[in-house]
Parts: sequence; C-alpha cells; structure tokens
Amino acid sequence: MTNSMKLLVSLLLTVSLKGVASFSCTETTSARSTSTSKKRDALRPSNTTVDRALHTLNLFSLPPKDDNYKLPGEALVRECWRWKDSKLGDGRDYFVPKPNALKAYQSLFLGMVIDVVYIENNDDYSPVEVILSMPSSDSTVRLPIYSKFNTLFDHSETCSCTFEVVECVALSNCARFETIFILEEQQQQTNIYQRQNITQFTDIAGRYLTAYRLHQQVSSQRTKTSSLLERAGLTSWLDLPEAVDTQSNLDSNLSDKQCSEIINLAQRLLSMDGALKISSHLSLISGGLAPRPNRPDREVIFRPYSSRDAHILLQFKRTVEVISVVDGEEDGLESGKRSINSRGRIKTLLDGALSAGKAARNEDIVPEIKQLKEYGTDGTPPRGVADVVAQAAIEKAIQPSVESCVARLTAMKTADDITQLRQRVNEIASSIIQDSKDG
Repeated sequence: MTNSMKLLVSLLLTVSLKGVASFSCTETTSARSTSTSKKRDALRPSNTTVDRALHTLNLFSLPPKDDNYKLPGEALVRECWRWKDSKLGDGRDYFVPKPNALKAYQSLFLGMVIDVVYIENNDDYSPVEVILSMPSSDSTVRLPIYSKFNTLFDHSETCSCTFEVVECVALSNCARFETIFILEEQQQQTNIYQRQNITQFTDIAGRYLTAYRLHQQVSSQRTKTSSLLERAGLTSWLDLPEAVDTQSNLDSNLSDKQCSEIINLAQRLLSMDGALKISSHLSLISGGLAPRPNRPDREVIFRPYSSRDAHILLQFKRTVEVISVVDGEEDGLESGKRSINSRGRIKTLLDGALSAGKAARNEDIVPEIKQLKEYGTDGTPPRGVADVVAQAAIEKAIQPSVESCVARLTAMKTADDITQLRQRVNEIASSIIQDSKDG
C-alpha cells in the first residue's frame, strides 16, 4: 500500500471514529437536549442510512392477577401463572432453580424474527400486524395488533421493521415471571421518522412474541391430561425441560378466539425498555426493594438480614448461568453481520443487579442497615425505620451500581460501532486499492 493510500485510510478511520464519539455523546445526553435535537432532526434529510445494527433492551413481565376480573384476558393471565408455577416452579420461600426448563423456554424465543407491519400516512405510523417467523423453519404466524382491525388492508401501502432476538433470559421465581430480550434491528435503511418510533415498534414486537409463546404453552397444556408427577404436586420441585412444549411449530391457522386471547395478553403484559430502566428494576429486585407482581398485596419492607429475601441473589446467579445468546460465528460474525460486542448485554445487566443486591446488604457500603440487625434474619422491622434505611441503600448501593452498569452497556455499544466503522473503512480501502490495480 502506498503512502497516499495509507494516509487516506488513516483519514477515513479518524473521521469514522469522530462520528462514533459524536454518536455516543448524543446517546448519553440528558433530556435537556431533546428540543435541540428535534430542531436538528427537522433539518436533516428524511431518509438516512444506518450502518450499525440497533440493539434494544426490552423486558416483559406477566402482570398481577385481577381479583375483580375487570381487565380483559384475565383467565389467560391466570393460566399463564399456573403454567409457570407447574413447569418452571413456584418455589414458595426458597425457589428451586430449573436451568434445563428455563433453557427450553428460552429456546422458543432465541433467533425468532419479528416483523412489525405498519401503514405510513404523512409521517404518521400506524402498526397493524405482527409477523413471527423462525429462520430454521418455513412456518410463520400473522397476528393483527387490534382484534377488530380490518386485516384486508392493502399490503402494497405498508412498511415494516424487522427484529431478531439475539439474547434472551427468563427471570422466574415465586413472585415474578419476566422475559428479557435483546432485539437486533435487521434493516439497514431507515428514515428519521422510523427511528423516532423504534421504541414503539420494539415494544410491540416483544409483547406479541411473548404473548404468542405463552399462549402456545397454555394451549398445549389444555389438551393434555395431568401427569402422575403433576397430580402428586412434584413437578414444581423437578427440573423437567420436556415439560416445556418446544415441538409445536408456529401455527398459521389461529382462530379468532385464539387471536383475541393473544392480543389481550399482549396488551396486559408489563414492559420496560432501555438500559437505565431495566438495570434499575433488576437492581431493586436483587436488593429486595421491588414490588412482587404475583403478590401485589404483600408489603415491600427492606430486610437486608433476611435469609429469605437474600435468596434472590442465588436466583440471579442461576439465571446468569442460563442466558441464551445467538452464536456470533454461526450467524455471520466473521462476515461482519454481527459484532462480538453485540453479545453479553443481558449478562452485564444481571451482573450489575447482583452487585447492587450485594452492596445493599453490605454494612461497609450502607452502614445504616445496622439499625435493622436487631430484628434478626426473619424479623420484620418497623415500616418507618425500614423506609429510611431503604432510601440509604438506594442512594449508596443501588444507584452507583446502576450507573456503573449503564456505563458498561454504553461502552459495549460504542465498541460495537467502532468495530463496524473500522470494517467499513477497510472495505473502502480495499475497494480503492483494487480500483488502482485495475487502473
């Protein structure tokens, strides 16, 4: 390579890295810059090229039961809780880890491709349909987003955003059932208006995928008779991966009733997205400071010396061990389709939550917890005292751990961008060298 070629490559790389730095700053700015960014967006061309694959963090949680039966889909919500208790365990006070069953459940999601179909009208995007598919099979399923929506719309007038589940884990214990995804955007061409709606599209994608898979498990359970182990009440203590139905293909012939059930469940699911929200949520759970969806009537009192409450740390450790990740080499790592930095986001989240839970119970980090020591491992301290100590734990243990976790995730995102930009520079340099040889 001549000196001029080397100089050009160096210049391209410098410009690319400056672009990454600029992008990273934009990603981490506070809400105060929102109005300014909107003004800048209005000056940009409506169609832009996005070279990096966008990764989003999404969490979907089975909602609390509605004892008044006023919310839609309540019967299915209760069936999902029963299925979770039966197949993935209820555990009571001491939850029994089920790594094999969890891996089987997570296999229903990993590698799934979700298309969110929408109609564009004067920069207004109206989602109308979700299409689920598994690359390993030819089966697909189409789910209308609204049960009364006209499914005979003109497909020539629609656009879509496509996502793949590249990481997945289920947090399942006696009090909650949550599924965490890393969704990777598959399209490289998009416009600024699509980018502004990307959070809505990923939320819809995750909701309907989760609702469909849960409905599939419940439907399979409905058609089976209870086994001897189930009748004896032993399944909640055994790790049985075959208890999760992984053999059923995507059903493209759903009845109106089935579609309605899936839609109602999707709309009932609780969700959150983004590193800050999910890291904060998981850290509060690990610290014993989060409400319990399956026990909404139980008061949340901080008990750092309780062996029962501290058991959540073991559950997090076991959950880290079963994270499902799409293999980079098999899915195009060498060809540049997926960077190695695209992996490990969920592990970073759970590791951060574990650190937060340990710190919240550490007397050196939160000396205020010593006020609760007199109540022992199973005693309940007065609410007023517990609240004061809990606030100290949040400020001294939870918040620093969340900030550290978010910083690591931001660094992963930046590293991913740098890897892809370096690759692009190398491609351009190779093209220039080839052209000079041909000339």
